[in-house]
Amino acid sequence: MNRFQRLADRISFAFERGMSRSDRARWADASDWADLGDLVVAWLDGNITQTPGHCGPPDDETIPLIPVLTAVNRAGFITDNSQAGDDRWADCNAWVCGFAADDVLARLRESLAGTPLVLTACRGKDHGCRRSRIFRCCPWRESVADWAERCPHAADDLRNSWYVGIEDPEPCRNDRLWPALAAFAGLVCAS
Repeated sequence: MNRFQRLADRISFAFERGMSRSDRARWADASDWADLGDLVVAWLDGNITQTPGHCGPPDDETIPLIPVLTAVNRAGFITDNSQAGDDRWADCNAWVCGFAADDVLARLRESLAGTPLVLTACRGKDHGCRRSRIFRCCPWRESVADWAERCPHAADDLRNSWYVGIEDPEPCRNDRLWPALAAFAGLVCAS
C-alpha cells in the first residue's frame, strides 16, 4: 500500500467514524451511566455535536421526541438511535434503541408489560434481537465496541449492558411508544 492510499484510508476513516476533539474529550471523560445519560442529553440539547453512534446533530424528526428521550436517558436507558412513526413512508414504525443495565432492563420490561410494544434485548451470546424487525443482525457487538472505544472509563458498564430495541409493531403510530417511555421515565405528559 502506498502512502497516498494510506492517507486516503485515514481521511475515509475520519469522515466515517470521526468525532471532533471537544466531543471526543467529553465522551472520554464519561465514567458511569449517569455521565453517559447526561452526555446524550447534552447532544439532544445541541451542546454536543456527536455521540459515539451518531456523527451529527439530532435529525429534524428527533426534535419532537427530545423531552421523552431526555427523560429516558436520565432514567438510565442510554439511547443510541430512535425513529418516530411516519406516514410518509410505508411501514415506518416508531422505535428506540439503546443500552440498559440489568435493573433498567427489568424496569423497562415491567413498564411496557401489557402494551403492544415489542422489546428485544441482546448481550453477548444472548440474542433476543432475532425477534425484532428493526435489527437485520445483532447490533450489540458493534454498538458496544463503538461506545466503549469513545467512553473508555464506562467501557465495562457498556460491555455488561443489554442492547435494547423497543418498537411499535403498528406502522406510523406514535401514541404508544413515546407515552410508554415517558411513563417509564416518570415524565408526566399532557393528554
